Amino acid sequence: MDTQPWSRPVQFETAGGDVKILTSTEEASYYLQNDWPVDIGPKFIEAQRTCLDVMAGIGGPDDARAAFLEACKEAEIGVLP
Repeated sequence: MDTQPWSRPVQFETAGGDVKILTSTEEASYYLQNDWPVDIGPKFIEAQRTCLDVMAGIGGPDDARAAFLEACKEAEIGVLP
């Protein structure tokens, strides 16, 4: 399982106003499965799939990071700089 950290963390604001920082594919996968505000959308599904692939050794950590960012855009989650 690939548990390498991403090249840069992703910081975003949750619907409740909390700031969340994710630093790895494993964290992103957990967040997508358990805390994601919507459960539909092609980018959401792709992010889940990409995270699982990366954790299985297919692709690299930043592939999962990029897919997670696309899912954030789709769900209108504000990513912080």
